[in-house]
Amino acid sequence: MITYLKSACILLAFLIPNINFAQENRVPDSNLAIVKKFVTALNDPNIATDVILSQHIIINKKLTDEYFEYLEASLNEVRLNIQMKDISQIQYLNYHQLPKKETRDIDLEGKNASNIYFLKIKDRLIVSLYLEADKIASFTLVSKGNNLAHFVTY
Repeated sequence: MITYLKSACILLAFLIPNINFAQENRVPDSNLAIVKKFVTALNDPNIATDVILSQHIIINKKLTDEYFEYLEASLNEVRLNIQMKDISQIQYLNYHQLPKKETRDIDLEGKNASNIYFLKIKDRLIVSLYLEADKIASFTLVSKGNNLAHFVTY
């Protein structure tokens, strides 16, 4: 009996660090729900783009007419891309679920990797999203030079 308890303690000693690591990379279910709700709205032709912008996107910068038009055009491009796909086929992948080779060229710039999602169909990227405060903070991943990309927030 004592030998069994010692073996169990040793086994737990090896498992506990792995359990903690898994919890660090656990993605809140609410994040995935936010992303799926956003995709559903984009796929619905009856929802106006400006409504999607106001309900699903965080806009922290001063919203001039010109900036609004830029955001609306950018979102319409993502929307068209989503609407041309069968959304039931979309894979919702968190940053932590991707192989290192697919994320090594992204500069997180201090952003929480658990809030980054990649939407793919058949291993083809549809859009990359960054969440903040229960909304989409970015749907734009752009090059920043030196073979690095970063999320542009609005």
